Amino acid sequence: MLKVLPTSFKTISTRSAFRIYQISPLTSYSPLKSSQHADIKSLEDLTKLKSLESVDPELIRKLINERTVELNVQNELEMLKNLNRQEKMSQEVSLKRFIRPLWVFFLMSSTVYLILHYIWWKLEVIEKEKELRSYVESLEMELDQTLESQNRSTVGSQSNGNNKIHDKPWYRRWF
Repeated sequence: MLKVLPTSFKTISTRSAFRIYQISPLTSYSPLKSSQHADIKSLEDLTKLKSLESVDPELIRKLINERTVELNVQNELEMLKNLNRQEKMSQEVSLKRFIRPLWVFFLMSSTVYLILHYIWWKLEVIEKEKELRSYVESLEMELDQTLESQNRSTVGSQSNGNNKIHDKPWYRRWF
């Protein structure tokens, strides 16, 4: 990996650089340990700086990657929300397609039920009417028979000599 050094550094020989490295290995210059760069934790902090020359490129790359991952996660969440919304909309559309036929079915079935129930009730009324008519006819026959038997008994009593009672009008018989 090739590091870019600022132009203010002088080129030194390899031997002297090796000696400097042995004496103090990166303790004198560490871009992450400087007080100015210790508070850089986001790309917004980088925008507050006047220049990016003193900032470690690895730090910039790390911050860019973190922000990219963050944006990717947000995009994925938004995409999942959209998919979920579309799924709900498709379900609502499919339900709306069945609501009207269900109403028609319920109305038709209730109409058929009411008509059949009315017919059943009407038939029961007719049957009950027939039963009552036959009962009335039997009572009328019984009444006719009792009236005939009473008429015979009154005719027999008139022939016995009780003509006085029957000579009066009916309204005088009560008093």
